[in-house]
Amino acid sequence: MSSESNAESPHLIEWLRKIQLAWDLSPVELSRISHAEEADLKRYLALSNTEVLSLPTIPSGLEAAVGLVGLYRQLLTVYPSREEQLKWLELPNQVLEGRRPLEVMAMSPAHLAYVTYAVESGLRLGPRKE
Repeated sequence: MSSESNAESPHLIEWLRKIQLAWDLSPVELSRISHAEEADLKRYLALSNTEVLSLPTIPSGLEAAVGLVGLYRQLLTVYPSREEQLKWLELPNQVLEGRRPLEVMAMSPAHLAYVTYAVESGLRLGPRKE
């Protein structure tokens, strides 16, 4: 039963690994949009699963990355396919004054929170099929 619980609520590091793979991000790109120092991020991502489980839920230096996980989880419901997510991340959006979501997310934790809010509130940040 506990392994099912872990599968349902992965550790923050595991979420960041999923995001990096799903969106094909370099360590630099992941660092920018998670607002974590690249060196810290690389160190945490290199840990084994056992080592990750011994860490606090939100490891030091990754506090701002929690917002990225929230956005990723919301995008999974709005844009379930990887292709849709990648397209959404790269296309300029009117709601973001013509900027790409990846660009806005990297500006600051507040900008990341705004992008998350926009998605959660139904602003689709781009054309949707009617």
